[in-house]
Amino acid sequence: MKNRLFIYLLGSCLLLVVNFSVSGVQASLFEELDFHSSAQEPYEIYNEEDELLSIMARVIQVGDELIAFDNKHYRVTKVEGRKAIATYDGKHDIEPLQLSMVSSIPVQEEGDINDIVIAIYHTHSAESYVPSDGAESIPGDGGIFDVGDVFAEALEGQNFTVIHDVTAHEPHDSQAYNRSRRTAVDILRQEPSVLIDVHRDGIPDPEYYREEIDGELATQIRLVVGRQNQNMESNLEFAKHIKAAGNEVHQGIVREIFIAQGNYNQDLAPRAVLIEVGTHTNTKEEAQVGAKLFAEIMPAVMGVTPGAPSAGGPPTQGSDWSTIGWILALTVIGIVAFLVISTGSWEGALNKGKQFVTKEWANYMGGIRRNRLKDNGKDDNKE
Repeated sequence: MKNRLFIYLLGSCLLLVVNFSVSGVQASLFEELDFHSSAQEPYEIYNEEDELLSIMARVIQVGDELIAFDNKHYRVTKVEGRKAIATYDGKHDIEPLQLSMVSSIPVQEEGDINDIVIAIYHTHSAESYVPSDGAESIPGDGGIFDVGDVFAEALEGQNFTVIHDVTAHEPHDSQAYNRSRRTAVDILRQEPSVLIDVHRDGIPDPEYYREEIDGELATQIRLVVGRQNQNMESNLEFAKHIKAAGNEVHQGIVREIFIAQGNYNQDLAPRAVLIEVGTHTNTKEEAQVGAKLFAEIMPAVMGVTPGAPSAGGPPTQGSDWSTIGWILALTVIGIVAFLVISTGSWEGALNKGKQFVTKEWANYMGGIRRNRLKDNGKDDNKE
């Protein structure tokens, strides 16, 4: 009996280990599908009318989704070679919202923009921009760090508190997200409001991302949300909010949202997103302009203005007293109306009010005296 129980427990433990191992391998494999390298041909997504919707240097899986620039939602139903077919799944009515109105995203607890902490890190830290850096990959010192620096500086210019972690996570292999996960966990100990993993794409055509935005030549940005984690809904809602608010401030800065197979460490936070700032054939300077413009949309994203209290934060002291004043006024009006109706006249209401106040005050004072006498009696007994 004991041997049988031991074998049962051992088998259960082995099943759990295998299950977690397979899950981890699957996550790593799927996340490695964002290869971001010119060594492989990019994937293309077409609609059912054979119109090109998107190009990306990541393996596309059936079930992946795309919210295009015009907010049309597509779902990948077939993949043949490097061509994916996506069916139309409706159009999102994405409007800029105050963050406090987005139900699945926790409201910022602090009221000042300086209390909003935005964290930046780089899973693929070798990613670079060929025209400016001379190579598409520079281990330990990728040009993506320079893009992150500009992004961080621009956020600080908006009065956000910024964490920019420049830990390298080479090599670019199936364990890259496992290594960057340790970085993300360390960052989250500082309780940031937003967690952003900054990448660049690996498609060969720089024109796909190149755009003149408000008079500046910049790269557009793709938002990527992993669909294999419990925070998928809140992270997607946050990404849609970024797209809406972003294109309200700098029309065209956010190109699209891709909902991909994988986790991308987004299970760690409800406001986690991966961004791709251009591709390796764009200049780094274009990408840095894109990052700067993206930083300038963040006050709108977070429902604040630079140096002003957060819309989702606690009300000011003045608004607190104003609210209390209204509550008291409405209470008094309600009591007066009740007395007038119950007595049938203003005079009756006034007499009833005087009687109530006089009686209650007398009872209150009498209660205090009785409690004092009881307390004194207890003290005498103790002595």
